[in-house]
Amino acid sequence: MGAGKGSTKLLLGCALLFVAYFGTAHLGLFLGAVAGFATLVWPPTGIALVALYLYGFSLWPAVFAAALLVNLVHGAPLLVAFAIACGNTLEAVAGAWLLRRMRFQPRLDRVSDVVVLIFAAAIGSTALSAFIGVESLRVGGIVQAADVGQTLRAWWIGDTLGDLVVAPLLFVFWARPPVRRLPAIVTEGVFLACALVTFALLVFGNLFPGSITLYRHPYLLFPLLAWAALRFGQYGAAVSVFLVSTIATAGTVMGFGPFAQAVLADSLLGLQAFMGIAAATALVLGAAIAERNRAVDARDEFLSIASHELRTPLTALSLHVQNLLHRLQRSEAGPSREETLQSMETANRLLFRMAKLIGELLEVSRVATGTFQLQREEVDLASSVRESLARFEGQLATAGCRVEMQSEGKLTGRWDPLRLDQVIDNLISNAVKYGAGKPVEVQLSENGERVVLEVRDHGIGINPADQRRVFERFERAVSRRRFGGFGLGLWITRKVIEAHGGTIQLMSEPGLGSTFRVELPR
Repeated sequence: MGAGKGSTKLLLGCALLFVAYFGTAHLGLFLGAVAGFATLVWPPTGIALVALYLYGFSLWPAVFAAALLVNLVHGAPLLVAFAIACGNTLEAVAGAWLLRRMRFQPRLDRVSDVVVLIFAAAIGSTALSAFIGVESLRVGGIVQAADVGQTLRAWWIGDTLGDLVVAPLLFVFWARPPVRRLPAIVTEGVFLACALVTFALLVFGNLFPGSITLYRHPYLLFPLLAWAALRFGQYGAAVSVFLVSTIATAGTVMGFGPFAQAVLADSLLGLQAFMGIAAATALVLGAAIAERNRAVDARDEFLSIASHELRTPLTALSLHVQNLLHRLQRSEAGPSREETLQSMETANRLLFRMAKLIGELLEVSRVATGTFQLQREEVDLASSVRESLARFEGQLATAGCRVEMQSEGKLTGRWDPLRLDQVIDNLISNAVKYGAGKPVEVQLSENGERVVLEVRDHGIGINPADQRRVFERFERAVSRRRFGGFGLGLWITRKVIEAHGGTIQLMSEPGLGSTFRVELPR
């Protein structure tokens, strides 16, 4: 039954992608295609990139079939159409693979994501389709050697704009990044949309014919694109670029606007160069604003959390000490030695918690200021783990977590012992906190020139959507009301491991627990 549903989903996905690819490709080839096949308007590139990245490489047959059919319909010989379809398919697969390889996030709320989209997908992967397609046309006798450069330029720019104009729009609306709640946001959005349409028609349409030519300068649109990105983030950037591109393309095809020339291909070349710059500018600006807003939100949230987290043990410690002083100052017999010892142990635990929280804050400042340095020496990982378990003996007993430790092979290497203790303590602490009182398994082994540490609990687990996020600063996958802390432990752990040249992986399922796997080079 499951396999049948999977096959049905795959067929449906391929059918939808085929229709979208074929329809937009068919339209694009009518718009001034150089040599009949190299068009400067090619939305299918962005559609295929998004589909394969989001829903898997198994959709590639739809790209191949649609590209093959649309080129056959427009008169390409079978072998030429086959080669072009191979290039288009390879372009989509390579682009999606590069985005996944470079940890691209569809929300486009980081400048690094926009840079990856521009250089890896829009410029890098599209070169495959352009070179294969143009060479196929040359070998097939459709393009003469003297026209290869012009054809290649048109093909490449058309594919690039598909990734810069269409793909961001689809990515953003699929990922649905949050929009900052601003006063009168709807009114401002409507006003901005009207302004964009008006200025786009003024520049690229026949609005107010015969007016001063300055009014039709394309860079009049840049303040509006910047406004959209600044106030509405990547929603504003992606939508405004797509809107302006659609109006500009339609106007240029009809012979209006500053890029209109006698030959449509020449008109679209100038237009698409402008739109490429506009799209890249708006997307980078939107990502930079998103990063800034996120940093401000994180700062405010951090200050709130820090004040709460530090106040809790400080208040408890203050009350504890006041109670003990009050009992000692009474005229009657004071507390017994056992009671005093118990009170001091409680106070010591509270001090340890405060010291740990403050230590995490100091670690953040060290990483931020670049003073994070390793002091390497020969360390036995098994001994370090045993010492950490001894430090957590009381917490393990209180939580009811039984620890099973297994080790095999040579487990020594040159590491920073203090930093390594941080890593082990953070992983054990997480297992105790989220392990729901179930056994904790610690396994040590060697893998060639690397030593492997695995810490496994059987607690609440982590949702797949949150598994990458938990390694970021101030990020948590659980409610702050139920579990305390700054959300820095796993971020510090990752930084320490990466500083050693190692890796950390998380395998988890909700309700079935989590496994953290650390690999450290010797």
